[in-house]
Amino acid sequence: MSSLLRSNLVVASGTAMSRVSGLARWFVFAYVIGQTALADAYVLANETPNIVYDLLLGGVLSATLVPLFTTFARTDGDDEGDDHATNVIITVSVTLMVALTVIAVAAAPLVFRLYSLDVADEVDVELFRQVGTTLARIFLVQILFYGLTGVANAYLNSRRRFVAAAWSPVLPNLIIIVTLLSLPGAGSTEYGLADVIDDSRVRWTLGLGATAGIAAMAVVVVPAMFAAGLRFKPSWDWKHPAVRKLLVLSGWTIGFVVANQVAVVVIRNLANAEGEGILTAYVQAFTWFVLPHGLLAVSISTTFQPEMARAVKAHDQAAFVRHTSLGTRMIAVLTLPAAAGMLVLREPIIGLMRRGQFDSNDLQNTAEALSGLALGLVGFSVYLFVLRGFYAHQDTRTPFVLNVGENLLNIVLAFAFVGRWGVLGLGLAYAIAYLVSSVWALNVLSYKVPAFRVRDVVGGMWKMGLAAVLMAEAMWFVTHRVDSDVGWAGFAQVVIGGTVGLVVYGAALFVLRADEVAWLRRRFARSG
Repeated sequence: MSSLLRSNLVVASGTAMSRVSGLARWFVFAYVIGQTALADAYVLANETPNIVYDLLLGGVLSATLVPLFTTFARTDGDDEGDDHATNVIITVSVTLMVALTVIAVAAAPLVFRLYSLDVADEVDVELFRQVGTTLARIFLVQILFYGLTGVANAYLNSRRRFVAAAWSPVLPNLIIIVTLLSLPGAGSTEYGLADVIDDSRVRWTLGLGATAGIAAMAVVVVPAMFAAGLRFKPSWDWKHPAVRKLLVLSGWTIGFVVANQVAVVVIRNLANAEGEGILTAYVQAFTWFVLPHGLLAVSISTTFQPEMARAVKAHDQAAFVRHTSLGTRMIAVLTLPAAAGMLVLREPIIGLMRRGQFDSNDLQNTAEALSGLALGLVGFSVYLFVLRGFYAHQDTRTPFVLNVGENLLNIVLAFAFVGRWGVLGLGLAYAIAYLVSSVWALNVLSYKVPAFRVRDVVGGMWKMGLAAVLMAEAMWFVTHRVDSDVGWAGFAQVVIGGTVGLVVYGAALFVLRADEVAWLRRRFARSG
């Protein structure tokens, strides 16, 4: 079996477990808390560290550090300079992360206020903000642990060590599940905002459960760095050339983060104003939305990026184009059927969560959000992968510019759509913004690397699109007569509809002779 395929399988299996356990966490959260004002406060308070997590592990910090650590990798056992540069980068990164954590915790009231500028009329605004600030002070400590995890994962990925990074996210999900279920009367007792203020058990269970989970993730991956060969000695050499390179790259990275934060503040406040629980519905739908991205696209992105960085380091443009083109097409061929499945089977999928405090109204809101988001899954996954092509060239300025454009489009469309379609409109805005931006990013990369031709990448995608349409029609035909709000009927609809759809999709690609199918067959044939 090729090393690249083996690495993909390792990452995919770990990511699968982390995403499935993440879904289980939301199932339990919906069961215990539901879609209430408390749920919205919890989601908002946990939003900032979670965004940092997505940026660290989903792209920006790890994508910036992977090329740097790859550059510093020793090609000669006697080369100590590379080790020193690595130590400097780790020391400076962790120092800055500690400072950021202290500032964030101190600014918790302001941070939460930004996310709650516009609150639904039926919610006690002062109590809502008091609860959110209380939880935010605890949650924002997670930034330090996310930082340690991000640095460790970047180092491990640059050394082609993927197991710890892929499997460690399972831990926080399990810890949160256990702590939520430990609440008295979990699933039968309705908890409200006042319970966080009046009951220390509720307050610390919600706050420490999530924070302890993130800390556990760092406890796993940091020792793995040393097992991968890191010889760490703290070094605060702020004048080292590697620090200057890091700061230049990070300057645009900070702009990337700020652009995302502005969009998040706007979208979250639009969701808040729509009514109690709408924000939670959007976030829960987003969790389903990123499930196939994590299962199918992240493993490809994680394992292909070191190869792209090595190709750039070796000035091998042909290898860079080969990996980038193949990665883009493989992500598209794998995420298209997932998007079709989520769109057609949105109600039975979300119906799986209908337990405890999660009722039929919550189901409808979440399903509407998912239907809008699903249309942008391919664009979202391709966009994030293409950005890694720029990071491989240690170019963080271009992703910043692209990201500003994507967020501006998302905000404009959200304002245009939310009044007419509510939470569905927010999902549509996100989807369209990423679809447009993915095409834009591909074209910009072709200007940067002339040998990378967009026509060669997207030329065969019409076959995937046709296969996905046939898949959607087949799923609708076999499931549309079944009432699947909840229970075994909904589960059967997901299983049967999904199976039929995948068979049709695979058969259509085979008949159309899609190049991606041939590549997969060759890869698995070599592993036999």
